[in-house]
Amino acid sequence: MAKVSPWAKFLEQQAARPPLVFVHGMRHATPLLPHCPPHAHAELEIVYHPVGRGATTVAGRAVEFGQGSVMIHPPGQEHDQIMETAGEDLCVKIAAPGGGPAFPRECLHVDRIDTPALIEDLRLLAGVGATLQPAGQALCNLRATTVLLSLVELACRSRDHEQASHAERCVAQAEEYLRKHFATVGSLREVAEAVGLSADYLRHEFRRLRGCSLIDYVTTLRVDRARTLLVHSRLPLKQIATLCGFRDEYYFSRVFQRRTRTTPARYRAKAGA
Repeated sequence: MAKVSPWAKFLEQQAARPPLVFVHGMRHATPLLPHCPPHAHAELEIVYHPVGRGATTVAGRAVEFGQGSVMIHPPGQEHDQIMETAGEDLCVKIAAPGGGPAFPRECLHVDRIDTPALIEDLRLLAGVGATLQPAGQALCNLRATTVLLSLVELACRSRDHEQASHAERCVAQAEEYLRKHFATVGSLREVAEAVGLSADYLRHEFRRLRGCSLIDYVTTLRVDRARTLLVHSRLPLKQIATLCGFRDEYYFSRVFQRRTRTTPARYRAKAGA
């Protein structure tokens, strides 16, 4: 799948520009054979697959599509199409007016659309030929622009949802790792490597999703464990500090007092009273 960020920028730019130019539409059956050979168009092409499943190769990479999906190919991009099941293609070709923002170079795959109005617009445009009266051309320009921008917005929302879900999973994995290794973990990089992220990304996403830093989180785990050991054991403070991951008992006492407003010794004495 293509990067969405260039298309997100295009969406922002085009929102303040005149409408794009509808060139023409086309709809045709897509049998299993013969395969559609590599080709390119001078205009941007939207290909909607209301039925059928297959793959298209773009820049040497196969992108699978299914029923209800859309492929958006920028001008000049070579692509083919191989069907796994017979179907139908609805194609809409669009050009950018002079002075408008250039289309991104990457293709865009929208996994599935289920908005009735958007699907109806695609069906209507795919049935329109190239020769139009000025009023009809203006209406098709507006409709084609709405369709393209709606598809780009849908892809951006889908990307954001996928990224949020991925970030949530990784943050949860980081929490689980720290709960198991809080006494021995030595650095943020260690945690990041354990969950397959960069340290900067994990640091940012953890704070965004949990409202605290990773250091705050691991410190909370260590202090909570120390509370338990202070109440339910007679271990000396030096040993508790070691078991909880503090470098020495003096640092442990400072952190514990900062978090609980009392010293470890007083906390233990009060709990045993």
